[in-house]
Amino acid sequence: MLRKATTLLTTLALGFALTATSFDSAEARRGRNAAIAGGVALGVLALGAAAANSRSYDRAGGCYKGPRECRWVGEDCYRNRWGERVCEGGYRECYRPTYCD
Repeated sequence: MLRKATTLLTTLALGFALTATSFDSAEARRGRNAAIAGGVALGVLALGAAAANSRSYDRAGGCYKGPRECRWVGEDCYRNRWGERVCEGGYRECYRPTYCD
């Protein structure tokens, strides 16, 4: 989610920078056309970012990958002669569960 928000904010910042730098106070006609072009560019970038965000839900029928979860599997555990639990071996397994709305 943070990655999507960062992408959207970066896109908006880039569009704003393009629009702000396109103004030219020395030539009124050229500045107006550049401002319109910058606005159109900002709109295209914003629509592209919005379409990319909405597409992720459409691909899997409203489902999305959740956060990464890890667990320890394949270990052998036993009780030693003092009653303590001792585990040996195993490995860490990570996966991302799928959640559907």
